[in-house]
Amino acid sequence: MDPVTHVAAGVLIGQAAKDRFPAGRALVPLAAFAAWMPDIDNVVTLFGPEAYMRYHRGLTHSLLGGAVMAWLLAFIVSRFWREVNLARLFVLFYLCVLSHLFLDCITTYGTGIFQPFSDVRVSFPSVFILDPIYTLTLVTLGVVGALRPMARKKLATAGLVVLLAWPAFSFGVGQFVAARAQALLAGQGERVASVTVQPDAFAPLWWKVVADKGDSYLLTGLTLTSPDTLLPVRRFHKADRAELEALGRQAPVFSEYVWFTDFPVKSANTTPQGSTVTFKDLRFMAINPLVAEVRGPAVPFTLTAYLDPAGKLVRALFSQVGKAEVILPAMALR
Repeated sequence: MDPVTHVAAGVLIGQAAKDRFPAGRALVPLAAFAAWMPDIDNVVTLFGPEAYMRYHRGLTHSLLGGAVMAWLLAFIVSRFWREVNLARLFVLFYLCVLSHLFLDCITTYGTGIFQPFSDVRVSFPSVFILDPIYTLTLVTLGVVGALRPMARKKLATAGLVVLLAWPAFSFGVGQFVAARAQALLAGQGERVASVTVQPDAFAPLWWKVVADKGDSYLLTGLTLTSPDTLLPVRRFHKADRAELEALGRQAPVFSEYVWFTDFPVKSANTTPQGSTVTFKDLRFMAINPLVAEVRGPAVPFTLTAYLDPAGKLVRALFSQVGKAEVILPAMALR
């Protein structure tokens, strides 16, 4: 989720709990910082897109890592604010961290909440990564609560209800959309193994639909303004995970890509000098045309393999929007 929403959640938690702590102006800002704190791992962007893919939303976004950070922050604050109880501070800050984990888990990216014990990335997609209605509601309640101290706790409590209720409502809408999309695909004669829906920009009105056909994926969408009509269907060749693992023996980024992606697809192009194979994840393809206008045609986390005529990996290019990293195979580095 975006940092504004994380900070707003921390403000609301701090406002709701303020009467349980000694008087002081620092509590709410500290709660806001604690709610943002797991995103300190964004520093890995300095080491390139591959490091970002591997480590963002990892240990600092885990239940254990979050607890350690919350305790460290509580310990440091208690050294300067001696009137406050360390254990109570820890509970407050850990609740703020948990709000961060929750907000990230309801998006499509996936969050490693069980690290370092498991690399499983948890996701219950119900809210788009940027949700103006959700964010502005939380921000408004936090600001009004700051301006009206007498109503602060009630407004903060209302904000925390919205924090939980909006994703629950949107998740329910997503289940309806999944069933509707499956019926519409069947009506078009498409036999699919499964249908997955994910929130797109301006969800819960816009939903991306990914249908698994075995060796291919169908990408379409459904809007609640036209629930009886699917958006134009696009077909993608499903990436062979065995092929990615084979390339991973030459450059580990391909094996990490298997772990990271949900709906990997591929396209290939052959030239006299060799061939290129480009892998993308449908998770990062938007169906709302506004996203394409803002972001352009680039798809985040695109991985391209450049192969010689014998099929050996020469180099790889891993790119996000506006960032790219050239990766050489292990043999080339020796």
